[in-house]
Amino acid sequence: MLSVPFATGDVHGGFSEGRGAIRVDEDEVVIEVQVKVFGMFDRSAETFRFELTDLEEVRHQRGFFGDKLTIRTRPMRLIGDVPGATEGALLLKFKRRHRRELDALLDRLDLWIT
Repeated sequence: MLSVPFATGDVHGGFSEGRGAIRVDEDEVVIEVQVKVFGMFDRSAETFRFELTDLEEVRHQRGFFGDKLTIRTRPMRLIGDVPGATEGALLLKFKRRHRRELDALLDRLDLWIT
């Protein structure tokens, strides 16, 4: 499956920015994120994995300039360590040009949400 590039919301109170890619590998969601501190210093990329059956909610908002995807897991700690996650939810922002890949990813994720 293709990886879909994204940006995260505020990291470190807005002093940092996260960029990465999300994909579905068999029965896992894989999120790779690299954080840029103060817009200048790159931290090493981190990889986070969790089972598709751990998804509690996937909310998609389509916008004119890009899309937003909110992911919640159960238990919350699975997503809590991902840079940009707050209150048990991770907000990912996608550029409009990646909408086709995002739609394919959402088709895979929708199969697992009850």
